[in-house]
Amino acid sequence: MKKKLGRVLTSAGILTLGLGLIAPVAFAAGPSVPDLYIGGNISVNRTADLGGKIDSGLASQGIASNSGADKSSTDPSLRLGYKFTPNFALEASYDHIASHDVNSTITSPNGDTASGHWKANGLGVHAVGIFPIDQKLSVYGRVGVEQFHTKFDLASNVGGSTAVSASDDNTSLVLGAGASYAINKNVDTVIEYNRFNHVGDAGTGRSAVNQFNVGLRYHFM
Repeated sequence: MKKKLGRVLTSAGILTLGLGLIAPVAFAAGPSVPDLYIGGNISVNRTADLGGKIDSGLASQGIASNSGADKSSTDPSLRLGYKFTPNFALEASYDHIASHDVNSTITSPNGDTASGHWKANGLGVHAVGIFPIDQKLSVYGRVGVEQFHTKFDLASNVGGSTAVSASDDNTSLVLGAGASYAINKNVDTVIEYNRFNHVGDAGTGRSAVNQFNVGLRYHFM
């Protein structure tokens, strides 16, 4: 509990620092231009050595294994944003960042083969610093925090004794950058990269996740 609280406070502290760095740029931009928008993305999400992380989690439960997991998945993500000035916005986010198949060869305590799934969903708040290049093209950076629910299930393929089910809720720092291009007054297309530094725990397998997005935003102007 103390470790989890420490991670939350650390993430919150980094977010506060990021807001402090972005805010002077944002509010120096001039008059406010209120802009409510909604966006949807197709995301390619890549995990870092998930099979090895799952093996470490299984080892803590007395199960020796050699696991392999999908390295990437294609998933949806959503954004609801409010632009306060031409240079600053806040976004609420939903990210389904992973749905990976897992296959394990169990060597102890009993020989077995097993398969299952590792998946994670997150809700977050992001501060976005926006830097217009011209009337249509802008680049931006984001910093935020996201609350993830991660679930891992593993079961024997041959009626053996392997049966694992674990879940975790954790807070992750989010850092990202991207570019947007205005197709017309109301519609932008976006491309971006985000990194979630901590998804899952020892029981589910903990991994950083790299996210690559392509999507559209609609502005209610």
